Amino acid sequence: MVILIANADKAAKQLQEILDQNEYQMYYEDDRNFLQIWWDRLTNWIGEQLAELFSGLEPSSGFADLVLFVVIAAVLILIGMVVFQRVRRSRRSRGFTEYKPLQSLNEAKWAFTDHLEAARKQEESENYTDAVRHTFLSLLLYFHETGRLKARNWKTNWEYLTELQQVDRQLADSFHQLAFVFDEVVYGERILEKDEYIHYRDEAFKWLHDGSREPDVSGES
Repeated sequence: MVILIANADKAAKQLQEILDQNEYQMYYEDDRNFLQIWWDRLTNWIGEQLAELFSGLEPSSGFADLVLFVVIAAVLILIGMVVFQRVRRSRRSRGFTEYKPLQSLNEAKWAFTDHLEAARKQEESENYTDAVRHTFLSLLLYFHETGRLKARNWKTNWEYLTELQQVDRQLADSFHQLAFVFDEVVYGERILEKDEYIHYRDEAFKWLHDGSREPDVSGES
């Protein structure tokens, strides 16, 4: 009887050793797919980190799952925001390259003071989209009249920016920002509030008559 018990214990021990071998462990793990294995290992790791961070805390498997879900959601949201900003920036850059502010030959013949007067009328009517357009065109034609660039109906803002960079870097940087807003409002259908337009207008006025005073729509210096 003693011999039978000893043999049974020995057989059980041998069976356990066989089951502990890698090939058998892999067999049992194969019952789960890759994502299940990955998820379980990650939640276990998170649970261990939480237990070390907060002494005495014994987070359950469900709690670790919740933490992991929140982390993954936050990462996905962050990735989405980055992708959105890059797409938006790409669209803005593409528009900045393609759009031609002086597409109308009639408007190209206007003086900068004509556009400035039109901008003021649109501002009084609270039509800030057209007010931005005329303000920007008045600035563009003012730069033409003062010899800083050559205004042409076939040129894009990117080409104007390149010309200004050869004349005045600070002026080019300011034009860059003003042109972006112009593209967003006129071509991208961005809606400006009154205070946003006032800020835009004041930035443009800094370069009209060198910012010494508000431009005179009569054309007199």
